[in-house]
Amino acid sequence: MTELRRVAVAARVFTLAVIVSTALVGNVALNGVYLVLAVAVIAEWVSLTRTVPERAIVVVEGALTAVAVAVAYPQNEAALPYLATPVLIGGIAGGFTWTVLVLIAEGAALAGSWVPIVGGYEPGTASSVVTWLATGLGLGLLGTFTRDSVTKSEADSSYRSALDLIKQLHALSGSLTSGLDPVDLADMAVDVVATKVMVRQAVVVVRHGSTFTPLRFAHGALAYPLDGAEHLLHTAWSTRRPAIGGSRVVLPMVTDSERVAAILVDCATMPDAKTLDSLMAELEPATLRLNAALLFTEVRESATSEERHRLAREVHDGVAQDVASLGYLVDNLAASATTEDQERDVAVLRREVTRVVAELRNSVFDLRNEPAAGQGLGQSIATFARHIGSHSPLTVHVTLDESATRLRPRVEAELLRIAQEAINNARRHSGAANLWVNCRVHPPRAEIDVIDDGEGLGPGRDDSHGLRIMQERADRAGAALSVVSPAHEGRGTRISLRLD
Repeated sequence: MTELRRVAVAARVFTLAVIVSTALVGNVALNGVYLVLAVAVIAEWVSLTRTVPERAIVVVEGALTAVAVAVAYPQNEAALPYLATPVLIGGIAGGFTWTVLVLIAEGAALAGSWVPIVGGYEPGTASSVVTWLATGLGLGLLGTFTRDSVTKSEADSSYRSALDLIKQLHALSGSLTSGLDPVDLADMAVDVVATKVMVRQAVVVVRHGSTFTPLRFAHGALAYPLDGAEHLLHTAWSTRRPAIGGSRVVLPMVTDSERVAAILVDCATMPDAKTLDSLMAELEPATLRLNAALLFTEVRESATSEERHRLAREVHDGVAQDVASLGYLVDNLAASATTEDQERDVAVLRREVTRVVAELRNSVFDLRNEPAAGQGLGQSIATFARHIGSHSPLTVHVTLDESATRLRPRVEAELLRIAQEAINNARRHSGAANLWVNCRVHPPRAEIDVIDDGEGLGPGRDDSHGLRIMQERADRAGAALSVVSPAHEGRGTRISLRLD
């Protein structure tokens, strides 16, 4: 319940309490009390169902209160004060405009019901009605002020909280002994386990949806497969306790309120229950650090993804539309060309505009294309390659071998961007007829090859940063990047990625 909603409820309850107590103490007829009580209860019930906006409810509530005043005449003293309550709530719910609308509704309902029910003008009642309507106007203005203050305070409070958290993170980031790299922190967690258990192979996994994704493989020359370990992982995850199966043990990394990760260990000697309990206690600091690192990474990746999508929207709705509109102008020039030279020049210009529009559309696709929750790295690369094949003269050949186990999201994102850049370079610069994209992903290993049969790499330009950026991305992902040109029989280029 919001602060404004609480004020509205308090206004109804307080006014009814005053009306009932005054009626009982002053020996006033209770028919007016019953009527306004029924109106208030119905209004509050409808408001709680959230099927009708609060602003519409108070307009009807004000009109029904005015009718109740007429029906309760001449013993309507108890009903009159409630005329001010819907006006106050109108100011809280919608501001000055709805304060006025509720007053109009009350006045119209009084005017429309008084003569048929009462039958004539009554000075004393009219004076009381005007007094409470004026009181309602004052309370409505107070409600409007309260609404503005609370709304501004809530918005400012959210920003102040965010600002405080950002400042704290900035201050802490330089003093964190282990940094905020989840991979390094996962290594440290495995090292903690290795102090008490003879580890042959181990993997730290995090959960995305219903599947477990390897975060770090350690203490083994070979990849430690997750095949056959899903049941153990799910058992440890759900019970928050170590799970044992054969020579394997799963240690959940949990806090009081969250499940963070799990460590799957192939043990040379199975530890006893006391050792496992001791490990769970010793893993608590590592769990806290890893939880902070994973949350920080998630926030950063979410911000990066949102910024990419924003840029895609800006390009699509802005410059892409402007360039496309130039095509119509070029078509008009072509229609008015009077010489062969003009026709030839306009045709060249039209092809160039078409090329730029295609490039912009591909850029939008690049920005928006990223591994989805149910789609792995290989599938994302294959989708991108096929998109390029359908929008260029290249014949694209895709070979895909991908396991169900996913790489870490950050690694997948970096490798996808490298593959996209390699495919785009082949499309733009190689002059090739064929493009081969081979992708094999079996965590922790991944192999990606992008090969064309084009002209090969030319001399590098000072303002060319593509290969440098690809190398930086490969370094961040921990992958090896190699570029070979010519790749075969004096032609083409091969860009290869290896992740071990």
